[in-house]
Amino acid sequence: MKTMEEAVALCEKEQDNFYVTAFLIEAWLGDAVLEAATEYAEKKNAKDRAMQAGQAWRGFLEYFGHAKDEEFPHVWQSLLRFAEYDDVQARMLSRSVVPLSFEHESYSDYIGPKTMDDAKRPVEAIGLMRRSVERWCEWIDALIHFETHAGWHLQPAKFDPDPDKRELASLGINQRYFADWNDFRKTWWHWHHGEAAERFKNSPKWATVGKAMASDDERPWRQPELDMVIISIWPLVKLHNWTYRDLQAVARMILAAPHRYPLESEQELATYCQNVLGLRKSGLKGRSNPEGKPRGWEVALKLCPRRAESS
Repeated sequence: MKTMEEAVALCEKEQDNFYVTAFLIEAWLGDAVLEAATEYAEKKNAKDRAMQAGQAWRGFLEYFGHAKDEEFPHVWQSLLRFAEYDDVQARMLSRSVVPLSFEHESYSDYIGPKTMDDAKRPVEAIGLMRRSVERWCEWIDALIHFETHAGWHLQPAKFDPDPDKRELASLGINQRYFADWNDFRKTWWHWHHGEAAERFKNSPKWATVGKAMASDDERPWRQPELDMVIISIWPLVKLHNWTYRDLQAVARMILAAPHRYPLESEQELATYCQNVLGLRKSGLKGRSNPEGKPRGWEVALKLCPRRAESS
């Protein structure tokens, strides 16, 4: 569905309102991805970036904040249905709902088997859905952040300050993997490539597609595993108001080299989070767990199992 008109037509044909909602879900997730890429592309200094600062939830409210209580179950069911499809954005939803399910198992704070009694009462059920979607958005932010952070290092051509060149570079890089795609992705790429070719047919920017496809440039990436762990569990830092000592303790449980920089001290870790990952704590100062096991540590270990020592 390339336009809202196509989505409406499909709804009428199938007698199913899902497709308009799905079109809006695509737009919402696409905006979130573009916003993260813009932070990296336009702010070369990581300490100037604002990552995992509620972007997905704000975007969700822009698209679905108008939904009344009686309409919200349709939004919730559409999110779950969308996540079952086989494409990039659907996998974004299905992957980010996993840590939400871990949290439900540990705390029963979100929708799932342990909250079935609440789900049977309409008022409580709507509140539970809204609270679950808001939390789901935190995990979506974390997933988008890591994929953007990885792309920044591994595919730097996609992060030109010019948004047109970012789009065209993505087309070129994606073309490398064309043979491995399913028919849906191939059809979508052909449409996007043709539409972009028409828009940029008289522009020197069009050469960006070929340059990106041929480029094998990468940026040095010194701490990929550490970055993955911190970025992935940052929603726990936010929710439970972990101190940097708490984060240090949990990261040490997971990583194979638990006493290397920046895990040698709280201050080093705080500086690293801000100056390398664009992550900063806000709100009231937390209190460290004396045993090094802050609330949510079990979820962190389920999400990021312990790394074995390298040989």
